[in-house]
Amino acid sequence: MKNFVDCSFITDFKDPTSLFLIDCRFDLFNESLGYNSYKESHIPNAFFLDINKDICGSPQIHGGARPLPDKNTLQSKLSSIGIDVNSTIVVYDEKIYSSPRAFVQLKYMGYKNVYILNGGFKAWKDNNLPVTNKIPSFSSAHKLNLSSTDNIICDINYVKKSIKDNDIVLVDSRDNSRYTGEIEPLYKKHGHIPSAINIPWHNNIDKNGFIKDLNIIDKNFSTLKNKEVITYCGSCIEACVNYALLDELSYNVKTYIGSMSDWISYDENDVESMF
Repeated sequence: MKNFVDCSFITDFKDPTSLFLIDCRFDLFNESLGYNSYKESHIPNAFFLDINKDICGSPQIHGGARPLPDKNTLQSKLSSIGIDVNSTIVVYDEKIYSSPRAFVQLKYMGYKNVYILNGGFKAWKDNNLPVTNKIPSFSSAHKLNLSSTDNIICDINYVKKSIKDNDIVLVDSRDNSRYTGEIEPLYKKHGHIPSAINIPWHNNIDKNGFIKDLNIIDKNFSTLKNKEVITYCGSCIEACVNYALLDELSYNVKTYIGSMSDWISYDENDVESMF
């Protein structure tokens, strides 16, 4: 697989000095849970990056609840860890949930060798591999020259144009109850972006946090073949799970970073609800 690796990728890596592990555990409703879990135990030599404070930027009036961060700030933090353009980076969370957002952000910034740990920290522990509460030290930052990969993400203007384009499919990656508008725990408007279909992210992840067989995932996405796909969710966490899987299967895919939280920040934008 090109985007996902298992625990043996880490344990068998030939040059550990060029391998960097990023713990990005995260809970949508408890912002301190990720770092508290990291301090308690994590994979040895893993650094922690906070989804809200490091991987994502601060929310403004528009741009979504978790917009792109300041690239220079994040790049400086990554270089202080020791990461350069040729480093191998493995991101992980408890299973598979938030780590794909880090994956998308790093790939967008131009880091080439970025992977998601299949099964996450749970898989590491289930394999009886060592854990620690020791936090590794940072070094001094160094200047990097990276080129953004712009075809990974898109903005609201691109999404607006896509709604009437039969060759582009919007995929709402949230639970079906949020897509239909039956339930909305976070935002003032219920429902989804007009024309969007619903393929919940968790339909492609098994109960232990591993991606399902790629043939099964391909069937789940079969209606999207020969189309351009834009994934979104509430704040572009769950959308990145579907992005990473679609990219794994070589679909033509982008993710809308602003997602629903950006879409509804404009009063003139319509929202479709089934309730």
